[in-house]
This record gives sequence, structure tokens and C-alpha cells, in this order.
Amino acid sequence: MSNSSVRARGFEKAEASLRLEGMDPSGTPLYEGIKQRIIAGEITYEQGRAEIFEYHAQRAKQHQA
Repeated sequence: MSNSSVRARGFEKAEASLRLEGMDPSGTPLYEGIKQRIIAGEITYEQGRAEIFEYHAQRAKQHQA
């Protein structure tokens, strides 16, 4: 199994788990873009997570202002 297949399967499992919790990030442009870059091996999981965190941190700052 290729690395990209392993990463894609990991996302499938994580998304299924999130759906059971009532959360589903799939379908949003930010999430889907980062997900594809991780699966393709362009960035690491940690880099993708940092991008999502930074996005939400910036949004929170904008809403506080």
C-alpha cells in the first residue's frame, strides 16, 4: 500500500469517527485543500494541523475586534 493510500485511509477513519461525534469537517475548502496536500505528501500532518489552527486563531481574533 502506498504512503498516499495509507494517509487517505487514515483520513477516512478520522472523518468517520468525527461524524459519530456529530462533527464533520469534510467539504470545507480549507479542510479539503489541506487534506489533499497531506495525502499527496506535500505537507506533514503537523503542518496541516498548524495551518488549520492558525486559520481559526485568526478568525477568533477578528471576531474579538
